[in-house]
Amino acid sequence: MRITVFGATRGTGRHFVRLALERGHEVEAVARKPEAVTDRHPNLTVRGGDVLAPETIDVKGADAVVYVVGPSRGGPTNLYSEGGRNVMDAMARQGVRRIVVVTNALGDQPSDTTPQRLLKRLVRRTFLEAACRDARLLEREIRTRDLDWTVVQPPRLTNGAATGAYRTAAGDAVRGGVRISRADLAGYMLKALEDLGAVHSMIGIAY
Repeated sequence: MRITVFGATRGTGRHFVRLALERGHEVEAVARKPEAVTDRHPNLTVRGGDVLAPETIDVKGADAVVYVVGPSRGGPTNLYSEGGRNVMDAMARQGVRRIVVVTNALGDQPSDTTPQRLLKRLVRRTFLEAACRDARLLEREIRTRDLDWTVVQPPRLTNGAATGAYRTAAGDAVRGGVRISRADLAGYMLKALEDLGAVHSMIGIAY
């Protein structure tokens, strides 16, 4: 499979690129600063592009797109909504249908325990309020698109090793789950790309 990855320079995206290459896929990593992609592999192509600059977005030839771009402290707060919309527009123009998007698990879900719900509300009232709001905008937008989409909603991300011991929940949060490693999140994203049962689903993931 040929996979175009947006967000390949940071934790989860970097894990995803390496894992996809290990599994024999061809990967095109798109980055605002291409020099930040330091991995080298015969099946890896690195190209400059900015999700907030539509004219730089090109996904032609891809079998699937992975969008793992998100806000950082002091950075733009519209990377989910505007950036995701720009990528989906390019997919529609260029005939690419499959996309896996990573947002966040900051929205309330039916299976949230009381501690989960309180923790989410606390976090939303601090520095992640904008990230929560922007992610929900992207999720509403993607539901209107004629694409084969999957949205993965992780809670707090850690730098732990891959364990494969995560749980998932379609259309809901993982009950009691408050963390997931970036390595395990990347592993699930690759699995979800080929899972027809994950199409048109919002997937919660956590330990």
